[in-house]
Amino acid sequence: MKRIFMKAFVAVAAVSSVLMISNVKAQNVDNGHRTRLGIGVGIGVPTKSYMGDVVLAPDLRLQHDLGERTSLTLTTGYYGFVGGPDGNVQSDLIPLKAGAKFFFGDTFYLQPEAGVSFATREGGGTPFTWAPSVGYANDKWDFALRYEGFEYEGGSNGMVAFRAAYAFKLSK
Repeated sequence: MKRIFMKAFVAVAAVSSVLMISNVKAQNVDNGHRTRLGIGVGIGVPTKSYMGDVVLAPDLRLQHDLGERTSLTLTTGYYGFVGGPDGNVQSDLIPLKAGAKFFFGDTFYLQPEAGVSFATREGGGTPFTWAPSVGYANDKWDFALRYEGFEYEGGSNGMVAFRAAYAFKLSK
């Protein structure tokens, strides 16, 4: 468990450091790179029946453009697992993921993310979390389809989800 947490912590710390360095540099030179805050809603289907029938997944995503085709991201939110056998769900999760968006064309992108999720119930664990996505984004809207995997020491599970988000410009 400590090994998984340390890997996720290092990944999040590295992306956070790059975002901070980029922002400091951007104060001295107007390079046209933007930082945005996206507010998203997602709905998904768990890959294991004991996790529930549906996942409701609101999130916040900080995105900093490194160039026209590459952005760094930091995402958190809440994954609420609804339904399941006898209405019992193991635990909801609060993810913390770092990632990057790689655009092809002007609006379509691939986005790998990795991090850790924190269980909301005692004994729920702290799984390593990874999520490849494919999506469409313009200046305001972002739509994506993703698989999100949760790797526990004793096994794994995941979900397939759709996300729709609206982005606010924080800087240019």
